[in-house]
Amino acid sequence: MQTPFSFRLGELELMILSDGHQALAPAHPMIGPYEQPDHVLQSLRALQLPTDALQLDLNILLVRHQDKLILIDAGLGQEDTTSGLLPANLAAAGIPATAITDIVLTHAHTDHTGGLLHPDGAPVFPHATIHLSQTEYDYWMQGRPDFSASPLDIAPEMKTGLTTRIPQILRGIQPQLRLAAPRATLCDCIRLIPAPGHTLGHSMVEIFSGEDTLLHSADLLHAAVLLQHPEWGMFYDMDFGQAAHTRERILQEAANTGRMTMTYHLPWPGLGKIKKDNTGFEWEPVIPSGR
Repeated sequence: MQTPFSFRLGELELMILSDGHQALAPAHPMIGPYEQPDHVLQSLRALQLPTDALQLDLNILLVRHQDKLILIDAGLGQEDTTSGLLPANLAAAGIPATAITDIVLTHAHTDHTGGLLHPDGAPVFPHATIHLSQTEYDYWMQGRPDFSASPLDIAPEMKTGLTTRIPQILRGIQPQLRLAAPRATLCDCIRLIPAPGHTLGHSMVEIFSGEDTLLHSADLLHAAVLLQHPEWGMFYDMDFGQAAHTRERILQEAANTGRMTMTYHLPWPGLGKIKKDNTGFEWEPVIPSGR
């Protein structure tokens, strides 16, 4: 059980909860798929990151706004043995799954959508409206997604897994699903920000209250090594070149503004600031008290 990390943003109450973690093995080519293995592994070791597998935390943001309880993504759920902790962590915080009113999906990869459904297909959050960009929905439901600009193009089994499971989940949540415009404002406190590349409809989320904002960077960063090498990317980037361009641009903007940023996959709670340094960028985390 992971104790939630709670904080305020203007009039909003925010909480970061864990759905557990996911390991993608081996670490190379999951990170830097087009780079020399020795170079990638050396860089991972320098940051004291594992080289046998890419370890991804699953950090879920909860926003309390008036009578709404809003999740940003829903975790991997029962798709893996090391995930699916979100409902229990919500319950431990006094929030039953039935109390969630809205879920904003940054994109449709299963580590963000797998937690929406029980293994039998029943909804985990039965009273929630689920928001997803129209662009992202159309991409996965068109029948034949384009992998030609992705490292996945040489991995037919992994492609099949995505093109089978993601539409399955999207069909399963259809009664709850509400499709959104690329820059939609949702629940009076959330804006979608298109950040294409990782997927076609990949969206970051800006949470706002008055002049206060928090950037949820979704899958901009899968590991800290991408701060030093934004161009390296990761194996699941659907348009590898576009993802690298988006990553560099957003990192530069975040460093210039010094804004508070949340990451989905960096070590829990994934909250901090992006700074510029001599070798690229660095992560300045906010560490919960007692951790």
